[in-house]
Amino acid sequence: MNPPLLDLSYLFDISCGDPKYVFEVLTLFVETFPNGLANLEKLIRETDDYEAIHKQAHTLKSSAGIIRIRQVYDDISRIDSLARSRGNKAEIIAKMENILFNFNKALPLIQSERGKHRPSSL
Repeated sequence: MNPPLLDLSYLFDISCGDPKYVFEVLTLFVETFPNGLANLEKLIRETDDYEAIHKQAHTLKSSAGIIRIRQVYDDISRIDSLARSRGNKAEIIAKMENILFNFNKALPLIQSERGKHRPSSL
């Protein structure tokens, strides 16, 4: 059985039930993670700059550890590791494609969850 597409249990744990905190973290994620992914994809597809790929993947790992999308954290970690060791580019590309697939499926769920926690003052 596959894990759920989106797991926000860690975010809920660290928020101590504060909907404003959840909203702010999800907002930050929605506003920054897609650009970071796009940058990572561009680096992977258009360059052989393993150092830049490693740095970008490493940057994305912390966000992927809080907003858990099926397999995204593991795939980003693998890209990070492969880039550090100048590993198999085909595997890096395959991991990137898997990340994009899962992220694009999860994004509407993240946005919906964000809306549920929107403070009434906004």
